[in-house]
Amino acid sequence: MRTLQRCILTLAAALLTTTAMAQTELRITHATTGGTEKEVLDKIVADFEAANPDIKIKQIPFDDDIYSDTGLITQLQGQDVPDIYFQWAGYPVARDAQAGYAMDLTEALASDGWGDTFVPSVWSDGAGTKYEGKPYLVPTSLDVTNTIWYNTDVFAENGLTPPRTWGEFVAVIEKLVTAGETPIVEGNNEFWPFGNWASHIAAKVVPQDEYLAAFSQAGKFSTPGFEKALGYIQQLHDIGAFNKDMQGLGADPAMATFIQGAAAMHPIGSWMIGTANELGDADFHYAEFDTPVIDPDHPLKDSVIGTITGFIIHAKAKHPEAAVKFLKFYTNYDNQIVRAEAGSLSPIKGVNEAAKLDEHTKAMAVMLAEAPALVPPPDTTYPVPVAEAYYQAAALVATGEKSPRDALAWLDETVAVIGKQ
Repeated sequence: MRTLQRCILTLAAALLTTTAMAQTELRITHATTGGTEKEVLDKIVADFEAANPDIKIKQIPFDDDIYSDTGLITQLQGQDVPDIYFQWAGYPVARDAQAGYAMDLTEALASDGWGDTFVPSVWSDGAGTKYEGKPYLVPTSLDVTNTIWYNTDVFAENGLTPPRTWGEFVAVIEKLVTAGETPIVEGNNEFWPFGNWASHIAAKVVPQDEYLAAFSQAGKFSTPGFEKALGYIQQLHDIGAFNKDMQGLGADPAMATFIQGAAAMHPIGSWMIGTANELGDADFHYAEFDTPVIDPDHPLKDSVIGTITGFIIHAKAKHPEAAVKFLKFYTNYDNQIVRAEAGSLSPIKGVNEAAKLDEHTKAMAVMLAEAPALVPPPDTTYPVPVAEAYYQAAALVATGEKSPRDALAWLDETVAVIGKQ
């Protein structure tokens, strides 16, 4: 009888201990609802809980569209806010910091050298992880949103090599035109495909304060810097760089055109790799180079354009210490290797180089790791209507419908009608 009582007491004590250990519930809201990414996230969560039995993770997932439109803001403004939430770098981070939703991570990232484990470009000015010089976003994934893919066979047949400067780039295009090739295929009926590239060209040419002022509606686009940037786009139009139907062609058909060998180059993001794997024949060979150096004195001359996504700790999180602990675990080297091999390029030093990636994804990783600065696309960094208006202005120049000066005048008028965002 006494043995039974001791067993009951022991069991009760164990249950009480287990209950006590599970008192910290860490709430995480995100837009990962399926696929390999969800499997990896669930495994990381399970491993963290096993290593930290006193912390229980509660995931609050939303469909991506719902998360962007209403799901996240409802969570942030509710009574029971998430401790951690997924966010895109750029304008959303600044907005959340201004609104008091995001926690300043300066102290956390300095602890144990955590911040130094990330590739330096994620903390560069303009990368979108900081607001007023302070970090608010823990980066977890990187993506290149524009590079120039080229058909290596077409280049070899014409004796061409990847250009390093804008002058060399123009010479490559002129030689392709002479050979009867379509130098660049672009599908721009939604404006963002070419607009993304056009914004990177501008970022490499326009003085940084001028660029920031225009996109943040603190200044005008009709400046010498922007006129110079659009002048390079006009130059491409004048030498016959683009397919004539670029404004009527969709992004996917343009990509398919390149993969089928009907054009020498195609500026688009890293997702081209997956499409090429699906649609490309065995004899389709391609590689990539970043937008060549235009102004050798510009601080962003060697930048890469891309997006950063990650997690923010809510400024009113119930368990900020546990949130930091989880995000340190999430971004540790081993977990990031797993995420990279599942398809998410990592912002942690050395991960992408060590992970088992295909040659093209590896090249994207090297590009990101070696870039001294990361420039985010305007539609993730600034008010979307302003970014989209710039994309349209760039398209007007690329198709020869307006001169750079006239396009910028139209752009300023359009932004003025939009009003302050």
